[in-house]
Amino acid sequence: MLEPVTRTGADRPPLRVRRSKILLVDEDAGDLQLYTSLLRDQGHSVDGCTTYLEGAQRLEREWYDLIVLSQGGQSFEGQSLLERAIELDRRRPVLVLTRAIDMRSYLDVMYLGAHDYVEKPPAAWEIVNTVAHCLGPWVASA
Repeated sequence: MLEPVTRTGADRPPLRVRRSKILLVDEDAGDLQLYTSLLRDQGHSVDGCTTYLEGAQRLEREWYDLIVLSQGGQSFEGQSLLERAIELDRRRPVLVLTRAIDMRSYLDVMYLGAHDYVEKPPAAWEIVNTVAHCLGPWVASA
């Protein structure tokens, strides 16, 4: 769904922004609430879950443009959800957020098919820009 955005200058046509549907899975309820609010403020529709099981169930029932998934700990509790998301549609981006950033974890996550890997807690601008990057060039002139 494309919706017009106000003009940014007299010589520029209005921009159209694609609003995306995002599945956000984070076992930390505070982080989940913060990221959900931030992404909704950007115009996205966000379904949030605090368990990987609930995230997997939603993934089976509904279509999402982007999956944002917390890694959990070093053992990567969200791995099965990442694998299932990729299995259902390899082209759909998955963004992994982690507190346990290291090269091995990064390589494992990227090898499994994640689109990007960001250390928690990201700054507001970082999550907004990374989500925009994952979703691709959805902003286009009318």
